[in-house]
Formats: sequence, C-alpha cells, structure tokens
Amino acid sequence: MQPEPETVLIVEDDAFISMDAAESVARAGANVVTTETVSDALDCLEANRITAAILDFQVLDGNVAPVVERLKRAGIPYRVVSGSPVHEITARGIPADRIVPKPADYLKVMVQLVKDRPWSALRANH
Repeated sequence: MQPEPETVLIVEDDAFISMDAAESVARAGANVVTTETVSDALDCLEANRITAAILDFQVLDGNVAPVVERLKRAGIPYRVVSGSPVHEITARGIPADRIVPKPADYLKVMVQLVKDRPWSALRANH
C-alpha cells in the first residue's frame, strides 16, 4: 500500500508568489493547498491532513501568527517566507530559525521542511 502523499499548505496573497511556491512544492512530490487569508488557512487546517506549511507573514486579513500557533500545537513543520522585518515576525512568537526572507527559493524552503520531517515522502533532492 502506497503511503498517503504529503500535503503542504501555502498561505500567500500574491498570486505570482503563490504559483511559484506551489510549483516548487509539487515538484518535490507533495500535494498543494493554497489560501490567501488567515481565516481560510485555519479552515483548511481543520478540513485537510496538512503535513507542512509555507506562510507569508502578512496576508489579506492580517498576520499568520494564529496559523503558526495551530501548526505548532499540531507539530506540523512550517516556514514563514516574508519581506517583513524579522523583528516584527519574532515579536509575534515566531522563531527566527523558521523565517526565510523574500525573495525565496521555494525548493530550498521545501528542503528545510523535509529536514524537519526526516520520515517525509517529499523528494528534497529534486
């Protein structure tokens, strides 16, 4: 029996960045779910088996700190990819080692997520 594929949540309100991130995630062998808002991301976490997440810090309806808290509680690895100043992000309780500055290489972000989940089915070498 084949293991269920990984599903990565991408929270990004810029369509071009979201498409770039989704393409990288798909190339790494994962399913992709994208949202543009904190509200939709929280709903998505309730409705789907999310195994990792890539989040912009500031999206249409605010910052993603509530999403990060939910991910932390569930033990789901994540990275915040943002153009916001690092001190703004860390002030919301997000560790600096989980922050990647924009512009980002989303394939490298996927490699970081795979390192957080060594048992992952993601193909970090692609």
